[in-house]
Amino acid sequence: MAEKKQLNIRVEDQLIDRLNTLAPKAGYASGNDSAAEALYMSAETLADLMIKLREIERNAVKLQREQLFAKLRQVQESGTERRK
Repeated sequence: MAEKKQLNIRVEDQLIDRLNTLAPKAGYASGNDSAAEALYMSAETLADLMIKLREIERNAVKLQREQLFAKLRQVQESGTERRK
């Protein structure tokens, strides 16, 4: 099992009470276990979202580049036709 470390973070008492109340209902031994799992899941989800965002950004830039090159070719071709 992975080594557990203690983080000293400041949270409102209301959140601690909520975690302690909901933890047993969700099958966790304590609010700390519930919070640790929630942080882990959030980190995994955030990492997945960031990877997807970068992919979307790359695709958007690629599409914009292709559209700009197509317009440039169109302008160059129309300029060449006018000179003839």
